[in-house]
Amino acid sequence: MANIIDYLKWRGDITLRQDPLNKVDALLFACISYVDFDGVVPEDDAEISFSDACRLFFELHSEEELASDNSFISFAPYLLREAASRDRYKDLLMSRYVNHTDINDLIQFSAVNIRLSPDEVFIAFRGTDDTIVGWKEDFYISCMTISSEDESVRYLDAVQKGRSDRIYLGGHSKGGHLAIYAAYNAGNDIRERVERIFDFDGPGFNSEVMATEPFMSVGPRITRVIPENSIIGRLLSDTAVPLIVISTEKGIMQHDPMSWQIEGKLFLAAEKNSVASDVFDETLTKWIGELDTDEKKRFIDDLFAVLEASGETNVSKLSGLSLQAVKAMLGKMQLLRKGSRDKIRLLLKYFLGNWGEVIAHTSKFMSVREKFPLKLIRARIK
Repeated sequence: MANIIDYLKWRGDITLRQDPLNKVDALLFACISYVDFDGVVPEDDAEISFSDACRLFFELHSEEELASDNSFISFAPYLLREAASRDRYKDLLMSRYVNHTDINDLIQFSAVNIRLSPDEVFIAFRGTDDTIVGWKEDFYISCMTISSEDESVRYLDAVQKGRSDRIYLGGHSKGGHLAIYAAYNAGNDIRERVERIFDFDGPGFNSEVMATEPFMSVGPRITRVIPENSIIGRLLSDTAVPLIVISTEKGIMQHDPMSWQIEGKLFLAAEKNSVASDVFDETLTKWIGELDTDEKKRFIDDLFAVLEASGETNVSKLSGLSLQAVKAMLGKMQLLRKGSRDKIRLLLKYFLGNWGEVIAHTSKFMSVREKFPLKLIRARIK
């Protein structure tokens, strides 16, 4: 089994001039956008090479600091280091780094401009990390315009206004959504110069947006890749027929692009999405689609209130919950409206993958009074 690191080792000595940009290169750029380039990549048009950016980044950040990052995006600096040592990427130039984060206002926007050649650029929009607040922002996309969307349009305009580059856009998770949003909301001059948009497991768009002329004009240029057990990537409507990639992870952690399997310069394709992903899409996504905006927001707030009740801040930690954390989540669910409670129980079963087993294990250590609601929950999620 091979992933993007294996691709680097296999293809790293072949320059982009010798073998042009492909889907796996685009994924690599999307992943590298997760690196904190503050103090490394200039905010203006001044440029820095991959190799120099890597050297400077590791001068500014110790191994101990990087090792303390427990999120699934902690791989990004090391992916940068691998890429920066390869002929294919080491001389590519980065500029226009933006990083705007305000947790209180649910704003997480970051992007970087990568020059592939004198007349080609790849603009990588950073996606969501695995914090619960970050995933909440992804879900909010289903019911409102988020600040990051507007920032993506302003960023693309600022970077490309008055230029004549051929433009590639891409991102993982929310970054893929932002790449599409920026493309169809750009002015005609910029939109026409967009060659390809790479969306790696990002939330989709509603049918009304997809029926507009600007969206339809960029639709044929969208390349979409999602894992078998996609959750975030099944929110709203598919923007393009997706390539479904095999992942070595389980449950929600298939969202981790480092788990996606690659053969040569192609993603290793699965025949179809998992049952869990299909149930999520057919049951929850369609149900949310029937709600008005206020009801959608209230449901999303309810869902993430339950997840936050666990005491964890990262989604990746939810698969190893303690007895105390499970009890706190169940207690929070009991306070919710019945409609939300029933859907959240179903979602937890598929969202976490092992929720049924967690409930069964937890019930062994709870009192008879505490077990009673658990029996009802087990019956509902079978």
